[in-house]
Amino acid sequence: MNGLRLYFSHRTAFQFLRTTRPCSRFAVRSGPVKLPDQAPSGEELAKTIERLRATHPSLHIDFPVHVLVGSGELRRFSSACKEHVVSASLAGRSFYRLTEGAYAAAPAFALVQLAAREKSEVALLELAYEVCGTYQTQRTGVDSAYDATPLASVHDLRDFVSRNPSLDGARKVARILRYAADGSASPRETKQVLVLGLPHARGGYGLGIPRMNYEVRASPAARALTGKAFFRCDLCWPEAKLDVEYQSRWAHEGEAKRLEDSRRTNALATMGWTVVGVTNDELDSLAATDAIANTIRRHLGKRTQVHVSDHHARKLRLRRQLGLPVGYE
Repeated sequence: MNGLRLYFSHRTAFQFLRTTRPCSRFAVRSGPVKLPDQAPSGEELAKTIERLRATHPSLHIDFPVHVLVGSGELRRFSSACKEHVVSASLAGRSFYRLTEGAYAAAPAFALVQLAAREKSEVALLELAYEVCGTYQTQRTGVDSAYDATPLASVHDLRDFVSRNPSLDGARKVARILRYAADGSASPRETKQVLVLGLPHARGGYGLGIPRMNYEVRASPAARALTGKAFFRCDLCWPEAKLDVEYQSRWAHEGEAKRLEDSRRTNALATMGWTVVGVTNDELDSLAATDAIANTIRRHLGKRTQVHVSDHHARKLRLRRQLGLPVGYE
């Protein structure tokens, strides 16, 4: 090894974290980290990746890979490797050890790195929800999938940026975390929570950020109806006993699923809960989303006044940023 150390970062770090088993990597203890003075040569990089693939057979990695260096004085220009200079000292657990001499930035650190170049706070929020959620997309450099293990929690992100406020991107992340939540199960759930929860000034409906996929313990009567010990609520305001369910086509199709949904809704009703369903088409319709937001607002007892003069234009802008249609149909 000759003392070679590689610290993978940015999108490459996310790819490592997504395609290696959690039990096969280890968080590096907090403390000073001396980054290499220069990026690896092509031969050094190839040998390191070969060893990583032997240790982690499921590893997926795109080129150029992103690595961290401690100085920009010994720059190496390569089509296989893109170097990023970090001269600030790092606090907290900033890296995972993948194998001898190879490390990946921790999820919070990788998010901060990408935030430094991300101009859209909405896109950054979507990435934060994915990092703290149970799904994955190309945002983290891998194929889309559900039931993924969360890479971090909002608490982890907040702790890292509070310990490392001078890092490029840390302030951006700190600003958006008030609107982040753990547990989103899909990109569409994330879009829905941002549309409903963001304040009026940001183009949302100002309903506040709910708990996501929150577990509600079933009462004896509810358990008798469904056979379930608890219910998982997509967008949940526990204090108001309100469950907003995103009814995706693939998860709610078929007579058996409709029957299960009906029993679930009735069971929650026996416990004093209200369930509001949102279909894929309704989320895509501005008029339907307006109506659903008004229903939620009334249930939460929130005022309808909007003190932003161009709120409609801001709503349209947010929907465009989220990739949602802006029509009324």
